[in-house]
Amino acid sequence: MKTVFLAGPMRGFSDAEGRKKTLTWREEAKSILSDMFVVKHAYRGREDKETFTDPKGAVMRDKQDVLDADILIVNDTIPGASMIGTSMEILLAFLHNKIIIVFGDAHKGDYWLDYHATMRVKDMAEAIQICKTLFCE
Repeated sequence: MKTVFLAGPMRGFSDAEGRKKTLTWREEAKSILSDMFVVKHAYRGREDKETFTDPKGAVMRDKQDVLDADILIVNDTIPGASMIGTSMEILLAFLHNKIIIVFGDAHKGDYWLDYHATMRVKDMAEAIQICKTLFCE
């Protein structure tokens, strides 16, 4: 079974509502994909609060998840959101020949993001459909 890593902004959301916004799409994508793929995301085990006493733990696990993944689905729908960690995940995936599907256009035109993405699509539904079509049908 192929593995999908769900990437997207997490920084810059200090309140509970912001955290919920960045987690909700991951939970929705996971519920749709989990019958066909192993699905991982950076909030795994940290849905309610940060559980790593040292942030390096989160980075180490996220890097390993990217390396273990076959596909990254990247949320780019939040204008002004920090994409620093997400950009690092994308670059790592690109360097290891992973498929990177970005949905949304909040940072469209960003040279680094556009260059390293395999493709950019309109929304999460289209990104999920591409995964199903390429790997499950």
